[in-house]
Amino acid sequence: MAARDVVGGYPEGPGSEEAHRHLHHSGFRSAAPARLRARGIAASIMARRLQVAGLTAIILVLALALVLRSHDIHIFADGQVTTISTRNADDTTVVQRAGIDLGPADVVESTGGGALVVRRAHSVLLKVDGRTVAALTQASTIAELLLEAGVSLGAQDSLRLDGVTVSPNALLPSAAPASLEVRRAVPIVIVENGHELQAHSSGDTVATALLELEVRLGPGDIVRPPLDAELSAGLTVRVDHARQLTVTLPEAKTVLYTHEDEVGPALARASIGLPAEYRLEPREDTLIAAGLTVRVVGISHDDELETVRIESQTLYQPDPTMPPGATRTTLGRDGVLYRQYAAEYEDGILISLSLADEWYDPEPVNTIVYYSTAPVPPSVVISSGGAWSDLVCSYGWDCNWALAVIQCESGGNSAAYNPAGYVGLFQIWEGHGANLRDSATNIAAAYSLYRSGGRSNWPNCP
Repeated sequence: MAARDVVGGYPEGPGSEEAHRHLHHSGFRSAAPARLRARGIAASIMARRLQVAGLTAIILVLALALVLRSHDIHIFADGQVTTISTRNADDTTVVQRAGIDLGPADVVESTGGGALVVRRAHSVLLKVDGRTVAALTQASTIAELLLEAGVSLGAQDSLRLDGVTVSPNALLPSAAPASLEVRRAVPIVIVENGHELQAHSSGDTVATALLELEVRLGPGDIVRPPLDAELSAGLTVRVDHARQLTVTLPEAKTVLYTHEDEVGPALARASIGLPAEYRLEPREDTLIAAGLTVRVVGISHDDELETVRIESQTLYQPDPTMPPGATRTTLGRDGVLYRQYAAEYEDGILISLSLADEWYDPEPVNTIVYYSTAPVPPSVVISSGGAWSDLVCSYGWDCNWALAVIQCESGGNSAAYNPAGYVGLFQIWEGHGANLRDSATNIAAAYSLYRSGGRSNWPNCP
């Protein structure tokens, strides 16, 4: 029994094996349905749990598929647009999967709406204070780059971007690589027309230094050392400005740039064509001032010939050898008077004329009318005319008409004189001869006029 007890038998006594077997069998029969029910409930709960877990897994899978579904990304890089479909949310990976290489300092930015922008870093070779540094930067301007590099600029320092002077606010070029040089200003001395100026310049040559310091150069200016000389600290630059001289010639105008002090030497050095004879306004010894204009007056000489026609005159001369009342005429001719002048011209304009010579060719010859002064035989005296009336009637014209003209012109007064120069019985103009106050001379002259022009010589008388 002990052994039974030991091995799991039933003990003796009231709790005998039979009793226990009885109890065991009776208890088993009574508990079996409950256990079956418990097991069914547990299986039902487990099934429901499995259903919930499966449903949850499906929901998670669907949600993950929804989140990670493929969508289009537009990538802007290097001036081009690349579109890629991806489920990856990492911008850098998306760009790389699109086949776009990224540099060490390139930046990828999301602009929203499924767009990415690749911002390339600027590659710059920075030369400053004897050092050359290769830099990759996202700076957009030179000022930002210098700030990143810890480089400060002095007041006269300058910047050269690919050899061109720029301001700190200039944009960095996107093309690679760019070369940026920081030029430090050095002290120099400018002597301009004798006036000294202490200055600083960051130019690489004398020309760029003068340009920075706004020293204006004009034609003919002299710069020492030459403009292409390299700039160095302590250099002295001498600038001698040429003087501008405007020269007005007879047929043109030219502008000279000279270092001479006076007008004459400036014209001589310029070797411009001057007239054979000239004068200057102002004179040759005039000092050249700013804006001076000199007029070169060309002087020339020539001979001027004047021709004057000289009309012959008609003169009356008495001839006592001729019979009473007779006349004789010796015809003359007109002459030509030549006058030669010395002419002086300035710029082709006549300014003076002086008589150098004169002559006749031919000389004028006057017409001479000779009339008789022989006494007339005695005749009947006409009361209206006195003794001269017989002489009047001795000529070959209408005697009564001639006597009427005498009465009209002079009233029979042989000494009658008109202030206009008309004298004698017939009021003959003094230019027709001498001694016209003599009655016989006056009558002879009147007859000569009658012969040449008829009664029209006395238009105011009948």
